[in-house]
Amino acid sequence: MYTTEQARMMMELFSNPIFRQGAGEFFSKMQQDGIEEAKKFWGASPYASALPDAQQMVERMADFYSAMGFVPLAKHEAALKENESLKSENKLLRDTIRELQQSFMAEGGVKAQQAWQSVIEKQLELNREATASFFDALKQFKPPK
Repeated sequence: MYTTEQARMMMELFSNPIFRQGAGEFFSKMQQDGIEEAKKFWGASPYASALPDAQQMVERMADFYSAMGFVPLAKHEAALKENESLKSENKLLRDTIRELQQSFMAEGGVKAQQAWQSVIEKQLELNREATASFFDALKQFKPPK
């Protein structure tokens, strides 16, 4: 937790226009290029030498930035592009699978219909043979007198 001394130091830093400008540039650099580049920027900037007490504050801002899960703008835009690419690939895959399923169902339906017709034709043929055999047996049968 913050001590009174740390809180006073923070208030003094944020009331300093040089620190506010430097902090704004630091955050802008973090958003554009990432935390490591922003730390390098701060170390090489005139703000670091003008505000030696600010280094600890800058470190805490960087920690806050990464703890909140912020990423540089370039990474965010790359993730958005990849997300759009994945969405289009998923749509393509879903459409392909749907077409394959419809094709298989159509082929399966045709085959099932052909099999059903074959079964019916065989059954009709068996019925014809059974009827013919029955009538032949009847012709041969002579009732007793």
